[in-house]
Amino acid sequence: MALNPDGSQERRPIPRSGRIRRCSVRHLSLLPEAGGRRVQVDCLLAGRDHALPLGTMDEARPICNACTATTIWRADEG
Repeated sequence: MALNPDGSQERRPIPRSGRIRRCSVRHLSLLPEAGGRRVQVDCLLAGRDHALPLGTMDEARPICNACTATTIWRADEG
């Protein structure tokens, strides 16, 4: 479960619903939202100037897990 610090130095978990493959080109941003924060996922495979917004972690999960790019997966993703 991802952890994010808030202003009081307390860490609160961000709920998740399933595993997402780990890669070297995914960019995560924490965005404020009513009642907490949400994670915005962007794919940087085409470079920072051409970032592809994938939505929240739940929206990005099926897209990232179906990705066929062979050079971006972390070594521990085997």
